[in-house]
Order: sequence, then C-alpha cells, then structure tokens
Amino acid sequence: MSVLYDEQEERKYLFVKKLQCTNCGNDIQDVRVMNSKLRRKEPDNDLRPRFQHIDSLKYGVTMCPQCGYAALSKNFESLNRIHQKRLREKITSNFMPRTPLDVQSNPVISYETAVGQYELAILCAMTMELAISEQSYLCLQTAWLLRGWLEEAQADPKSFAPETLQQIRAKEERYYRQAYDGLLQAAAKEDFPICGLDSSTYDYLMAVMSVRFKEYDTALKCCGNVVQARGISAKLKDKALTLKDEINAAKKADEEAAE
Repeated sequence: MSVLYDEQEERKYLFVKKLQCTNCGNDIQDVRVMNSKLRRKEPDNDLRPRFQHIDSLKYGVTMCPQCGYAALSKNFESLNRIHQKRLREKITSNFMPRTPLDVQSNPVISYETAVGQYELAILCAMTMELAISEQSYLCLQTAWLLRGWLEEAQADPKSFAPETLQQIRAKEERYYRQAYDGLLQAAAKEDFPICGLDSSTYDYLMAVMSVRFKEYDTALKCCGNVVQARGISAKLKDKALTLKDEINAAKKADEEAAE
C-alpha cells in the first residue's frame, strides 16, 4: 500500500467504466476518476496537476490487455481506420495478451502499472504517427507520473532498492527531455492551442522546462513572450516575471562558477 496516498481514500474518487476496444472489439473494464469530486492543489511549476488524496495521472490512459492498444482515456474511443491498420500491423501482431486487472475488487493501480500503460500509449502514438505535440505531451505526462512515483519512494524509502530509484530517475529525465524537444518542435509546425495550451501558457511551460536543462536563453525568450502578451491573466504574468528573475540568477551563478 502506498504511504503517499491512502488506498481507501483513493478508491472514493474512482469508478469502473465498461467499454469496447475500438481496435479489436474486446470488452474492457477501465478505471476512471470522478473529476467532479477532485479538489485541486497548487500545481508544480511545470503545470503538473495535483489533487488531494489522489494522483489522477495514474488513471489517464486506457489500455486493452488483449491487443495492446493504449491511449489517453479521452482519446481511446476515437480511432480511424488508418490508425487501426497501423496498430494491428505493428502493435497487436507482436503483443502478448495480458491478464486483465481485477479492477472490480480493487480499482487502485500502482505507479509501476500506470507507467507501463503510458509507455505503451507512447509507442501506440508513435505507431499511429500522431502529431508531435500529442506524442510529446504523453512523454511529459509520463515524466510527471514518474515524479509522483519518486515522491512515493521518498515517503517510504525502505520499500525501494537504490537501483530502482536510479531507474525511475533516469526514466523521468529521459521522458522529460523527449517532451521538451518535441514540444519545441511542435510550436514551429502546429497551430495553437497545442495540447490544449494557448500560446502564453505554452511559453511559460517551455520556460520552466528550459531551466531544467540550463537552456537559459530559450527560457528568457519564452518568459519575455509571456510578459509582453496581451489579454492574459495577471497570475500567469506575475509567475513569468518571478521566473524571469530566477532564470537570470541561475544563469549568473552558472557563469560565475564557470570562470
């Protein structure tokens, strides 16, 4: 049982939805979150959502254990024939059917299970050749999920071997980098909104992500876009101004350390 979230409490926010896989026709029992019951907490700087008593990201992907098709739950039932053909040729033909989780007796899933579902969703998105923004946002959500797993490990460090923690950290870094590179490309190729983000929110996100990789010039440029934008919320503009000061301080510190 997780010590980060109480399992009995987490169950109160979950329900089981029955649906049919749009790729193979298999009947699925999928765990969903009762969004109306969620109580939002302050998100992370990079917009990772947080809620009381539950990490809703764990339940963001629907997966068919029979054919291997996985996608964000909101998109799972939207599958055209071209995408279906690609999935059947490259995913289903090589997929080993899995025993479905007994979600009726226990709908709570682990971080490990959730990460595996997201990774399969990324593979399916690549196979279907979805927009780079969609692939990248899946990578970002996977990185956020891995961050949650690390927080769980920090809450109960004795339950995690050091090598396991290293693997989780390495995965988080890899998916975060893939998300960052892909989202930068998306802005040059796609129209806004991108992954539901308007241009100013996107710029703020990219500024935060740029700092992680010490790409300060990109971060400052994105912050400047937010500060100069018209018609955006005062809260977002204030956050961008604060972030700009932090970027300048970090850039100066790195330059002084390199001298």
